[in-house]
Amino acid sequence: MTDIQEVDEVAEYEAQQALIARNKQIVSSMEEAGVTTFEAIQEDYFGFDETYTVKLPDGKSWIAHSALNEGARRKYMNSQNRELKVQKVTGDAIMKIASGEERLALLQQAITGWNLVTKNKKTGEIEPIVFNLPNLNKFLDSASPAIIDLIEKDVRNRNSWLMGDITVEDIDKQIEELQEMREKKVKEAEGNDS
Repeated sequence: MTDIQEVDEVAEYEAQQALIARNKQIVSSMEEAGVTTFEAIQEDYFGFDETYTVKLPDGKSWIAHSALNEGARRKYMNSQNRELKVQKVTGDAIMKIASGEERLALLQQAITGWNLVTKNKKTGEIEPIVFNLPNLNKFLDSASPAIIDLIEKDVRNRNSWLMGDITVEDIDKQIEELQEMREKKVKEAEGNDS
C-alpha cells in the first residue's frame, strides 16, 4: 500500500464518519421537532395465512395445518351449533355435546396437507397418499388417537381463540387425568423392572 492510497483511505473514512455524524444530527433535530423519522408500512389484513407443520414420530411423515382465518373459524363454529332443549315444566336445560365431532370438525378445517404413505394392499408397495377430504376423513378415522392428539394439540396452540371455551375446571380435570395416566405408567415401569 502506498502512502497516497493510505491517505485516500483515511480521508474516505473521515468523510464517512462526518456523514454519519451529520445524519445522526439531522435525525435528532427531526425527532426534537416532532417529525417522524420512519415510515410505517401498512399491513395486508386480507393475506392472513399461517401454516405450521407437525412432524410425526417417524421423523419423515408430517401434517400441515393452518391457523384458522375468520372464514374457517366461522365455518368451524357453525358446525358446533348445539341443540338446546328447555323443559317447560321443570325449567331444566338439556344440551347434547359430542366432543369427538367437535375435534373432527376442527381438524377438518385446520389440516391443509401432509406427507403420508400407506402400503398398497395389492402390490405391498409403500405409496404416498394424496391429500383430499375423503383421505383426510379416512386418516382421522383410522389413525392412532395418540397421533391425532399430537396434531390437535398443535392446532389448538396455534389458534389461541379456541382456549376461550376452556375453563379452569376443565384444565384441572385434564391435569388430574394426566396424573392418573402418569401413575399407571410408573406402576407399569415398576412391574417391568421386577
